[in-house]
Amino acid sequence: MKIEDKIIKDEKFAIINYKGNVEDMGILIGKLLAWAEVNKVQLAGAPFAIYYTSPQNTAPEEMIYDMGIPVSEDTEISEEGEIKVVELLEHRVLSVMHNGSYKNLPDTYKEMVEYSIKNNYDIIGSPKEIYYNSPHEVPEEELQTEVQFPVIKM
Repeated sequence: MKIEDKIIKDEKFAIINYKGNVEDMGILIGKLLAWAEVNKVQLAGAPFAIYYTSPQNTAPEEMIYDMGIPVSEDTEISEEGEIKVVELLEHRVLSVMHNGSYKNLPDTYKEMVEYSIKNNYDIIGSPKEIYYNSPHEVPEEELQTEVQFPVIKM
C-alpha cells in the first residue's frame, strides 16, 4: 500500500449532507446526477463521501456523511434545498488507493493513521472516500476507492 502526501487544488462540489445508512449512497448519487443533468452542470470527477461518524461505533441509521460529486469551476455556489454547491479550498491530504472490498477499508484506515503518527502528520478533518467504480459495475475484488485524510505536517 502506497500512501502519498498530496496537495488538492480548490474544488467545487455538489453535496447532500445525510444522516442514515451508507447503503443509501446509490440513491443519493442518483439524486446528485439527476440534479446535475437538470441544471446542466458539468461533472469534474468521481462521486465521493466524507464521513463525520465512524461505522465502527455508530448505528447504521445514525451515520452522518456528505455524499458528493465534483462539479465544474463555473458552477454557482448555492445553499438552496437538499443539494448544496460548496467550495473546498486547496489543502494537503494523505492519500491511498484501496483496491478490493469495502469490508477491508478499516484496515486501510488503520494503516493510514499509523503512517500519519510515524511520519509526523496531524489529521485535521474527516476522511473522504472517492469511488472510481461501484459494486454494480465490477466484481468486489476490482473495486477502487481512494481514501484521503486532510492533514498538516508537524
